[in-house]
Amino acid sequence: ISTNPVTRPRAPAPMSPLFRPLLLLAVAAPSAVFSFAPPPIVRGPVHAGDRPIGHVGRARPALSESIRLDTTLSDDRVDLLFAWVSRAFAGDRRYNDLSIALAAIFGDIGEGTPLARMARDALDMLPPEEKAVGAPLGLTEREYASLGAMGAGQWTGQWRTRPHSLLTVSNMTSVDEWVKPLPRGVRRTLKKANAQNFTVAALPIRGDEPAPHSSLAHFRCVVEHEVRLIAAESNPYSFFDALSEAVSRYMGTTRMAGEIREYRDADGKVIAFAHEVRKGKTIRGQWFYATDQAAKSYVWFHSVYDLVRRAIEADGVDVVDLGPSGSDAFTELKERYGFVSVVDWPQVADYLGPFHYEDGENNSKEGLSLLEAIEGLNSRDN
Repeated sequence: ISTNPVTRPRAPAPMSPLFRPLLLLAVAAPSAVFSFAPPPIVRGPVHAGDRPIGHVGRARPALSESIRLDTTLSDDRVDLLFAWVSRAFAGDRRYNDLSIALAAIFGDIGEGTPLARMARDALDMLPPEEKAVGAPLGLTEREYASLGAMGAGQWTGQWRTRPHSLLTVSNMTSVDEWVKPLPRGVRRTLKKANAQNFTVAALPIRGDEPAPHSSLAHFRCVVEHEVRLIAAESNPYSFFDALSEAVSRYMGTTRMAGEIREYRDADGKVIAFAHEVRKGKTIRGQWFYATDQAAKSYVWFHSVYDLVRRAIEADGVDVVDLGPSGSDAFTELKERYGFVSVVDWPQVADYLGPFHYEDGENNSKEGLSLLEAIEGLNSRDN
């Protein structure tokens, strides 16, 4: 895992997996044989205060040993992956390669091998399930880190991003005004979502503190979400692409500003979270990750309903932005809920005001100005 800066936000194209396992030799579901390369030299230490989001380094193409990888995901393996990633974030260079992690966690390695010992060492330092362990970034750093994912390249005039799905709420006085015109099937789904037995808590992301969702419990949501979406593909690389994507997205969301809406089941277990950011006159549904259990409990639909309700009730919010979609099918789903896909979306969604924090906390600079936002985006090239 490398935390060298991303040189430029890749806003015009969907996020692609940042890691490919090495040469695929054979596939025999649910396992695959991959060539295995030794760990690369770390190009730089981990710095908790680095402004740009880190990225997962690509494996190096070298053929030295074949290892069979079992693509079965379990809680124990998610534990070990989080333990491994945590060691890399802590600056331990031995853990600075995701290909090594996958070999140690999913491979048929012997108990006495160096990889097995590294895995045991990492697991011995595994943080508690719900302990927030992210970097204690300041609000300015978090706001800069949020710009790319929010599509600031377009609303600052730097480059065009993908269309965003928008709902104008400025003329609505209650959530019922949004719900009533929706198709019958949509209304029925929202009714089921509101009848589920889960609880929701608002967790503000504060400056100079770890993000409240930088824990193993929330990492599980990201991993299960990405594996469910990506690993369903027939491509034999997809399972490992999903794990790489999960690590990258976890790194990203825990560095950003905003607020977390945390979902727990009847037993108190974290099953999903929605990451929201409010800036200017727009509230953005930035990220959503859910376990397999939550996916069957209408959690995403509840998060959209709750986001629209709060946007209508809030002073100064004109638009709800669900952002770009990874597929035409998801764009169409949002359209069924009243969200319109808009190419020139900054003409509708006003992001030019300051970031807003519900708990009253604020950046000492009263939020990033347009000039500062542009400078923040351009600084990633240097």
